[in-house]
Amino acid sequence: MNKRIGRRISRAAVLLLIFVVAALPGVALRCAIVEVRQREAENILFYYREKILLQMQGTMNEADSLAQTAYVMEMEQPDQLFWFERAAGHLLKRPEVCFAFWFEGDTLASALPRDEFGDLTGSGLQDFSYIYTMAKVVKDLVVEGPIVMEHDNRQQEVFLFLKPVVEEGAYLGQVAVALDRDYVLGQIGLDELYAKGYDYELWRVEPQNGNKEVIAGSRADIDFSQAQKTVFHLPTQWTLSIQPVAGWLSPGQRLGLVLLCAVFGAVLLSLAYLAGKNVRQRRALLKATYVDKDTGLYNRIGFTAALGDWLKQGNTPIMLFYFSIEGYTQAIRRIGPEEETAFLKGISGRIDGFIHNPFLAGRLDAGSYIVAVREEMNQTQQEDFARGLSLEFLLQVRINEEKNFLMARYQYACCRPGEDEAGKAISDLIHAYYIRVSQESPVRMLTEKCRQLIEGKSDVIFDEYTDLEMMELSKTFNRYRKQVEQLAYSDPVFNVGNRPKFLRDTNMLISYDRKRRFSLYCVDICSFSQYNDLFSASIGDEILHEVRRRLSRPFGSYLYRINGDVFLGVSLSRESAQSVAARLQDLFAAPITVGKLSFPLQIRIAACRYPEHGETPGELLDHIQSALRFAKESGQAIAIYNGRLDEMIRTEADILGRLKDAVRQKTLEVWYQPIMLLEENEYTAAEALVRLPNGKGGYFSAGQVISLAERNGMVEALGDYVLTQACAFLHEYGDRLGIRRMGINLSVQQLLVGNSAGHLLELIGSSGVDPRKVTLEITESILIQSIDQAAQVLGKLRQAGIHVALDDFGVGYSSLNYLSNLPVDILKIDRSLTKQILTDQKQLALLKSIVEMARINDLMVVAEGVETQAEQAIITSAGVQYIQGYYYARPMPGEKLTEFLKQGPVIHSETPQ
Repeated sequence: MNKRIGRRISRAAVLLLIFVVAALPGVALRCAIVEVRQREAENILFYYREKILLQMQGTMNEADSLAQTAYVMEMEQPDQLFWFERAAGHLLKRPEVCFAFWFEGDTLASALPRDEFGDLTGSGLQDFSYIYTMAKVVKDLVVEGPIVMEHDNRQQEVFLFLKPVVEEGAYLGQVAVALDRDYVLGQIGLDELYAKGYDYELWRVEPQNGNKEVIAGSRADIDFSQAQKTVFHLPTQWTLSIQPVAGWLSPGQRLGLVLLCAVFGAVLLSLAYLAGKNVRQRRALLKATYVDKDTGLYNRIGFTAALGDWLKQGNTPIMLFYFSIEGYTQAIRRIGPEEETAFLKGISGRIDGFIHNPFLAGRLDAGSYIVAVREEMNQTQQEDFARGLSLEFLLQVRINEEKNFLMARYQYACCRPGEDEAGKAISDLIHAYYIRVSQESPVRMLTEKCRQLIEGKSDVIFDEYTDLEMMELSKTFNRYRKQVEQLAYSDPVFNVGNRPKFLRDTNMLISYDRKRRFSLYCVDICSFSQYNDLFSASIGDEILHEVRRRLSRPFGSYLYRINGDVFLGVSLSRESAQSVAARLQDLFAAPITVGKLSFPLQIRIAACRYPEHGETPGELLDHIQSALRFAKESGQAIAIYNGRLDEMIRTEADILGRLKDAVRQKTLEVWYQPIMLLEENEYTAAEALVRLPNGKGGYFSAGQVISLAERNGMVEALGDYVLTQACAFLHEYGDRLGIRRMGINLSVQQLLVGNSAGHLLELIGSSGVDPRKVTLEITESILIQSIDQAAQVLGKLRQAGIHVALDDFGVGYSSLNYLSNLPVDILKIDRSLTKQILTDQKQLALLKSIVEMARINDLMVVAEGVETQAEQAIITSAGVQYIQGYYYARPMPGEKLTEFLKQGPVIHSETPQ
């Protein structure tokens, strides 16, 4: 595969090189043509720049002669202005002259024609545009245009020629002459450029704001970024840009260059093809001499030559590996020529897939192979490499209709470039192999492996023999070893003791010395399932491996994995339980790193002590698990078994006894909480909730009751009871009260028992209730964890018309991506989300996203735990269809629900009912 990729890369590189070389003449010619045309454009620009300056500063500059006259007349007759009318009169007769002004100092002394501009006489310089002030400042000719004077009633576009009168650097006044725009542009003659095949653009920089002001152009919307430019000053900066209409390279020239490059490229491609063909022919001839025809690997001659080339170049050591499939000739008689051919053809690919560094591979004879790798390895790495590669030479043989595998034995050595000779290195390696094989007795080796197994070593492998009979015996031992390991006392994944080993070890401790005290510490990783769910099981395993490594420090060989993410350690130390628990917490202060990921872990620790908290391993295990369960339920990080836990256990026993009696005597209470349909402002649904009296006028926590029922195998009986009671109430009062749907919680244990769908449908059917009025609610996290098993059951229930609600949404996974794949009809958003929407905009955005995703997937949305009017208002605005919570009503017995619903919905205050 790597060679094929390399050949493809080489061909692509050759084609790219041909393309580049073929394009070079075209690029060079293009640059030359463009350079010639640009030089022509530079000459044209020089001519036009000089022409424009000559026209502006000389030929069309009538202001200059008037300024000279003004200077003379002001010296001789400073108080008389008739001279200006006389001097400018002949100019105004010309059609291109629009007006002429004379400023004496900063005051307009004369404005011609008088009938149009006479009323401006006496105006100050500041009453006109900035260009008049600029002329005063620069004390030289200023040309501005095209502009429209704000005092010109005819709104003529003109070019202004302003010439200051200066004596010994002192400003005396200025003459302004305006020429018609079209006349000025005609005199410049830019249209001749377009006639010559050039687009042009004449523009200047507006001195007040620095903006570009286009004076004239050949065509609109032309990009002059590649044009030739010339710049001159009047005194503002003017720029003339030109470029050929068809571009610096004409279409004909482009086509010619493309054809030239194509012809040149075709010639180069032909030469490359002929050269490649010659190389392939030479390679084929070489392969016939150096390559084994059955495998495609080198034969001995070819491998020796290739290894010799390697040894002559470079300084990296070369690892040489020899493999021999002893009994190969005997084996191929069993497998036949077709299977042998397939085996030989696949060897090259298997070697190529295993080795990632540069290597050589050859077949020396029928069952022996040799491999050279350019890589420096230590003894362990050579052994691991040889063992791994030997598996690629594994030959399958069927004996007595049973698969057997013939392993390759191996020998390896290191060659040093410049020191070893290829032929001698190969011969020495093969010679060393046969000397070692002759000294090894398969029976003695098998005996040694059995002894190692008896001593407790776990890495013994019975599969290194090449003789078929020895291989069969080795396989028998191997099967026996696996059976023993399966019955052993260790967790094979994490190499740690399991629950039976804990019971055995603690029993031995107690039996050996009943007075010896020891402590048990149970460590549980909080919310560990999220790592498997959000990442992968392999990430979860890596985390558990690191947990095991850290816990091995204080507990050593007395460490056990008794459940998925629960570890148990035995300590013989007399140190207090609080101190040991604190040290265990310190072990997990640093996050666990897996690859590039970092995971901060939270742990719960439970502890108990022998013999105070139990005299047998079973009692100790029960008590420490009770302590751990108490830590989870109370949210504590550390729980040490004590009298409080004893009381909790007695309380649980009391609850369990009362629950059994209540179910058996049918005295267990079922309450109902109505659910508001916002669109109709009516209570159209209700949820059935279990209530177990505590004998003191109150009730046990429903969560505690259900948890105990699940742990003690009562959940199915409890669920059937609630379902039967709720359906009976719905059948009797549902239509009268307007209850269209009754929600009933479903435990995962009810869902996964055999024929659960049929059983549930039978209970509903016997009550006489339409299944379409029943909604079974299942917790989100439980559904996701059991989705594969639960999907089929839920599918049957939905086919019968029963609705399925995803309860507590927002507590567990809360991923919107999987909603379309879940077998549910209703989302019930948990109180933990709804209570945050008033203070957290992110939670409100999440609520709206859930509602939108539910709408897309045709799901109904119920918001649970709504307690205030503010929450009700914002949840209503988010588009939720149903609301359930204390804002509308608390859970109540059936008779109170009947009275409540007869009153109809009312407007609620902030105080929940």
